Amino acid sequence: MMDWIRIFSYLFTNELRLLLGLCLVTRLTNFSLEQKVLLLTAAGGCLVTVLQAVSLPSIGVIAAEVLVISAAAWYYLREKLNLCLFLAIIYEIGVALWDFLFQAGLGILFRSENYVDPNAPEHFAGIWLVRLVMLGIAVLLAKQKKKSSVPVRLASAVVMLGLFGAVSLSEQTILPLSDDQTGTWVILSMVLLFSVLFYRLSRQREMESEIAQLKQDQAEILERDYQALSRTYENNAKLYHDLHNHIEAIYQCLTQGAIQEAIRYCGDLRTPVREISQTVWTGDKAIDYLISSKMATAEQEQIRTKVNIEYPHNTNIRSVDLTTILGNLLDNALEAAKTAPDKVRFLNLTIRRINAMLIIKVENGYGNAPKQINGNLITSKDDKASHGWGLKSVQTAADRYDGTITTDYENGVFRSVVTLSFQPIRTESSLL
Repeated sequence: MMDWIRIFSYLFTNELRLLLGLCLVTRLTNFSLEQKVLLLTAAGGCLVTVLQAVSLPSIGVIAAEVLVISAAAWYYLREKLNLCLFLAIIYEIGVALWDFLFQAGLGILFRSENYVDPNAPEHFAGIWLVRLVMLGIAVLLAKQKKKSSVPVRLASAVVMLGLFGAVSLSEQTILPLSDDQTGTWVILSMVLLFSVLFYRLSRQREMESEIAQLKQDQAEILERDYQALSRTYENNAKLYHDLHNHIEAIYQCLTQGAIQEAIRYCGDLRTPVREISQTVWTGDKAIDYLISSKMATAEQEQIRTKVNIEYPHNTNIRSVDLTTILGNLLDNALEAAKTAPDKVRFLNLTIRRINAMLIIKVENGYGNAPKQINGNLITSKDDKASHGWGLKSVQTAADRYDGTITTDYENGVFRSVVTLSFQPIRTESSLL
């Protein structure tokens, strides 16, 4: 009967240990779990329990758990296998350290060696306590919907406490622990500490690199729009410079009765003027030009357009941020709509104000279904190092206003919705 209780305890604690380890890796690498992966993890827990039942050394059991966690994560992140292995190894060492610390702590508290004896029933008391603490931490982290640095900070605090606990155990005299055993855990706790510090530095460097790339991408977008504006104004300057010649040509057509020729001539002259339409969409000249130029581009590509804008004035939303959001969304929409069949060859832009929220919705048709990895949209262009930053730039700009981005697509229609929270800015006229 005792053997079955032992096997059940091994099975339950192993399953919980693997599941929480996988949840940690998913949280740090930003992918969501699927049912098939959970089933794989459950099967891995059974395998680890069998290995423990046949008295496999602890190092072998830990290695098996590392492989299970890494295999489940590798299902999603095949290009980040090294990261998955690193996180899994650090997690397993950390859990083993705290299992030992709790077991030793209970042994010192109750002055009994049974808590550190693998053959004694009391051996599972410390493990169960650790699993309950881990489960509580997992529940707290799961309630945090937004991405934050809390898991990394929490890991740093846990590792520091583990090092302090391991050093304290090496100095106690109540429980007969060998110097080799305590010394090994002190060394491993120091390895954990340096590993967490290394991970934090690597993560910070990666974030800085991503921010630099986003700024470069934003600068390229602004430069491209500036060049387009310059070309449009140049075309208009040439038009106005030669205006008297154009008037003379039209006059001659009309006096000779060539009305259709005059109409065609006027249509050709209207092209550059139409590109820089003075339509007031938002009241912000930069944003109005951006919308007008994108809609003009769509019309040149025979893409049907529809614009419905209700924009609030005197808000804390910066023009550069709104330009980044609209520029990227409209560029993506234009790129996709070019490949769409005629029945869904359209682009719709809607901007609405709902209380203190600004809703930006872009809808467009597409010919080729968007590509996704782990639920994230990726660029379909070959040069993925230089492209694919559009939605990341949008997210960076939206984050300044506690914003959210949602995308969905079906039946040949792609939809992007950005929600921004804004604060009205009082002006002198509004106070009178």
